[in-house]
This record gives sequence, structure tokens and C-alpha cells, in this order.
Amino acid sequence: MNIHQVSVNYAPEQDRLLIRINGKEGGELRAWLTRRLALALLPVLNQSAAAQMTKLAGPAAPAASLDERRDQLLDAFQKEALLRTGDFKTPYEDRQGQPANAVLGPEPLLLTEVKVTLMSSGQLRLQMLEKLPGSDTVRNFQVMMDAQLTNGLLHLLHQSLNASQWLEPVAPASLTPATSAEVPELAMEPTKPRYLN
Repeated sequence: MNIHQVSVNYAPEQDRLLIRINGKEGGELRAWLTRRLALALLPVLNQSAAAQMTKLAGPAAPAASLDERRDQLLDAFQKEALLRTGDFKTPYEDRQGQPANAVLGPEPLLLTEVKVTLMSSGQLRLQMLEKLPGSDTVRNFQVMMDAQLTNGLLHLLHQSLNASQWLEPVAPASLTPATSAEVPELAMEPTKPRYLN
């Protein structure tokens, strides 16, 4: 599938992230990402994206002079800036009801496993699998991403995780702060000084 657009949104009613991928040829792939899997995927995807950037940059040749080293650093910075640019302003084209793969069906996959592989070509392969207990069928799909798309997906994941508030510590419901009107005043007896002889 040639990827045209990617969308990651937090669905509060499901308490999950919905990943949607539009293909250039038409159709859409959809998958639910649970909190457990999203928080486990994020560091792996960050590490893989860094390895992908390193692979694309290639080995650094030793610089003969300070000017050559400066030029190498400037080139590396420009490559990274190019890879991080993405179109986040164009609205996602909704293609619901048009699954890219008829075998997957119209319902999003409930992801139970994601495999991330950095290919020798420099592309990142994401295999997304739904292996539900009691079901003999395994629904899955895979996508290949270049460095720009990988960084775009990471950006969208971070935005959705911020919206979900999954990264914030959860306060127990029983520890709600009381207002001053709810706190009874305690009668305080003046304490007498005590002496030790």
C-alpha cells in the first residue's frame, strides 16, 4: 500500500487511539491502539526512527578540516529538517466504509501486537496484528514508511498521547481535595509548657 495520509486520534469513549491510513490507490486501514500497547510502542518507534535516520545519513567520513566538518554538520541538520517536515495542516480525507483490504473488513483491528523492523533499504516496516483469544483468524496488515513518514507518525502519536493524558500520573478518586467549608474547625487547647528537671 502506498500511503497517502496517516491520522492518529484519541477516542475518549473507547479510551483508545484510532490509527487511520489512507492509500494513494484508495481505501483505508484502521486499527485501535490500546494504552498498554501505545506506551510500549512509543520507545521502540523512537529508537527505530533514530536508527533509520542514522542509516540514511550513512557513516560520517573523517573531516580533514574544520570547514569540512562544519559543512557535514550543516548537511546533517538540513537532512533532519527535511525529514521532519510534514503536512499536518491538510485535513484527513475520511474514507470510512472503504477498507483497503476486504479481508480486514470495515471494523478497525484491535491491535494486540506490533512488529517494527528497520529494512536494509532504510524503510521501516510496521506489522500490525490482531490475535484475539478464541478466534482462529488473525487479521493483520503491514506498512512501509520512509523517515519522513516515521517522524510524522511519531509526532501524531505524541499529540494523541497528550490528548489522552495517559502519560500523566493518575490520582486516586478517593483523594479529592476538600474545600475550606468542608473542613471542620478543631477546638485547640493552648498547650502548657512542660519542663524536665
